[in-house]
Amino acid sequence: MPLSEHNRTLLFMVTVAQFEKDIEFIASINDTKDCLMSQDSTQDDPENLWFNIDVPRGHGLKAGDRVRITVEKV
Repeated sequence: MPLSEHNRTLLFMVTVAQFEKDIEFIASINDTKDCLMSQDSTQDDPENLWFNIDVPRGHGLKAGDRVRITVEKV
């Protein structure tokens, strides 16, 4: 039975990094997106990962919320 496009994609996704971190602050980019950021003083520690990622407006997140960041190769 042939695999659907969705199932073929799932078979080849490789997780590069996954971590949980608090949002430090949210910047308004424009009318349609915000930027979630966590760039605290741990950024110089090679064991700690941080993020700076644009998301569509209406996300409902606020500074202090904990999020899980997952990066996958598809």
